[in-house]
Amino acid sequence: MTERLQEVTAHINSVNDLDGVVNSMRGLAAVRVQQARKALVAVDAYAATIRSALVRVAALILDRERARLSERDGGTGVILFCAEQGFAGLFSEHMLDAVSADEKNHIFLIGTRGAAIARSRGLKPVWTTAAAQHPAAIPAVADTITTEISRQVLDGRLATVSTVFCRWEPGQGACMTRQSLFPLDPALFTSEPVAEPPLLNVPRETLIMDLTADYLFAQLCQAALHAFAAENEARSERMTAAHDEISRQLATLEQQRRTVRQDEITAEIMELVSGPTLARLKRFSGE
Repeated sequence: MTERLQEVTAHINSVNDLDGVVNSMRGLAAVRVQQARKALVAVDAYAATIRSALVRVAALILDRERARLSERDGGTGVILFCAEQGFAGLFSEHMLDAVSADEKNHIFLIGTRGAAIARSRGLKPVWTTAAAQHPAAIPAVADTITTEISRQVLDGRLATVSTVFCRWEPGQGACMTRQSLFPLDPALFTSEPVAEPPLLNVPRETLIMDLTADYLFAQLCQAALHAFAAENEARSERMTAAHDEISRQLATLEQQRRTVRQDEITAEIMELVSGPTLARLKRFSGE
C-alpha cells in the first residue's frame, strides 16, 4: 500500500512540474503578443507614410509607363507565414491549406515548424527562412523576404506575389488574411487626391521602384507582426487548454491519493485492532 501511495505522489509531482512548464510558455506567449501589438502601432504609421509617398510619386508616371512596370512575365508566388515553433495547434496546417494549386510551385515559406509540416505534406517551397521570435527581429526578416522577392520578380520568375498570414481578431480568434503585394493594386494610385506633385532629383522610374520595395517591406513587416502575434495567441490558447486539463488531472490524482492514504490508514488500524483480538482468541482456545 505504501508503494502505491508513493507512486501516486510521484505522479502528482511530475504533473505539477509539467504545469510549471505550461504556465511559463503561456506567460511568454502573452508577453510576445503584447509586444507585437505595441510594435504594430509604429509599423502602421511607417506603412502609411510610405504609401502616401508612393501615391504622390505614382501620379507623375504616365499610364503607359505604369502598365509597363506592372506587366511582367513569370509565375504566381505566395509568401506564407507559418509557425516558427510547436505547441500552436493547427496554425501551420491552416496556412498551408490556403495555398492554391497555382501557387504550390512558388511558395515562400516563413517559419521552421511550418516548413517541416510542408515537407511532410510533400510540398517543396522554393525558399524558406525562420520566422522572427521577437518583434525587434521582424524588420530583418521582412528585409530578407523583400530582397528575395524583388530578385525573383526582376529575374522574370514571378509576375504576381501575394502574402497569406493570420491575424488574431478579438472575439473571433484567428482570421486568415490574403493580400496582393505585386503588382501594386491600381486602386492605390487613385485612393488619395494629390494636391501638388513632388519635386524630384532622381529618375521617376528609379524612385517608384525604390518606393515600391519600401512599400512591400512595410506590408511584409505588418504581415509578419500579425503572424507573430497570431502564432503566440494560438500557443497561449493551447497552453491554457493544457493547464485546464492538468488541473483536472491533478484533482483526480489528489482524490486518488486521499483514497489510497485512507485505505492505508484503515489497514493500519485493522492491523492494530486485530493484534490483541487474535491474542485473546488464542488464549481462549488454549493455544
